[in-house]
Amino acid sequence: MTDDTLRLACELALAARLRASKRRRRAPKGDAPDKPAARRSPMQRRGDEHEDAAMRLLQGHGLVLLARNLWTQAGEIDLVMRDGNTLVFVEVRARGHARFGGAAASIGHEKQARLARAAAQWLPELARRHWRGRTPAARFDAVVFDAGQPQWLRSAFLLP
Repeated sequence: MTDDTLRLACELALAARLRASKRRRRAPKGDAPDKPAARRSPMQRRGDEHEDAAMRLLQGHGLVLLARNLWTQAGEIDLVMRDGNTLVFVEVRARGHARFGGAAASIGHEKQARLARAAAQWLPELARRHWRGRTPAARFDAVVFDAGQPQWLRSAFLLP
């Protein structure tokens, strides 16, 4: 390969990388409906299944889904639902056995504090979208799965 050919190949490769980089930056956030879902680990897929089951359980009790998997730097809120005029932040936990207290015990004080910080960050936006800007009453619920059996814990912990 001559120096000119090598130089041309390098320039073409660099141009292709720059174009790809620009496409990635311009790409809309979130997945397009026709795009295949990102690869999920078996543990993530199991978590998705538990979230689906929790959502169905709560919807069966009359709650309305407002959002799912809201991310902040503080953490993720699994489900956000409306129960009448109350905004409900839902944490979904699953454990295969009851050792160490089971799924409910896995929502310790640190996790509760992270959920409260995440909820505080999303509260203004959720109030604007669903309560015309008024801050609604809110609570934290949990749906826990111990050995596959769901249990809905209303007001699982208090707002700080």
